[in-house]
Amino acid sequence: MIQIKAVDAQNILAVCELTTNQDCIGAAQKHSCCNAISIAEANYHLELHPNAIYNNNVLIGFFMYERTEHQAETATIRRFMIDDRFQQKGLDEKAFAHILRGLKIQGVKTVILRINDANPIAKNRCLSFGFQFTEKIDRDECCYTLKL
Repeated sequence: MIQIKAVDAQNILAVCELTTNQDCIGAAQKHSCCNAISIAEANYHLELHPNAIYNNNVLIGFFMYERTEHQAETATIRRFMIDDRFQQKGLDEKAFAHILRGLKIQGVKTVILRINDANPIAKNRCLSFGFQFTEKIDRDECCYTLKL
């Protein structure tokens, strides 16, 4: 069962140790920010919400979304990752669906994703959930939206 928990003092180190590749090379070297940088960024930007993803009480991933008070009906998923040990087990799809349901419950009506064009796995995942390409490209990231 997928659960989402805020990153806190009890799980921050474990969240920072998650990796998306078998060589345990930091995600920053794989064209995306590592979890520690995302968590640090959230410390300075209150609209960013870093979260840990659990499956049956086992930490499996991390995601962070942006939601501002003046645009509460829109959330932008800034980071999403599943640790290498849990990839290709269907957990990424289950976790992503759980995240979308949670955002909808919070009153979000539009979800925005920015995906690096060099990441076909992320692109295919977002398209499978019904996201639509907006034709906008910002710093090598393609923008997609989904109405909840």
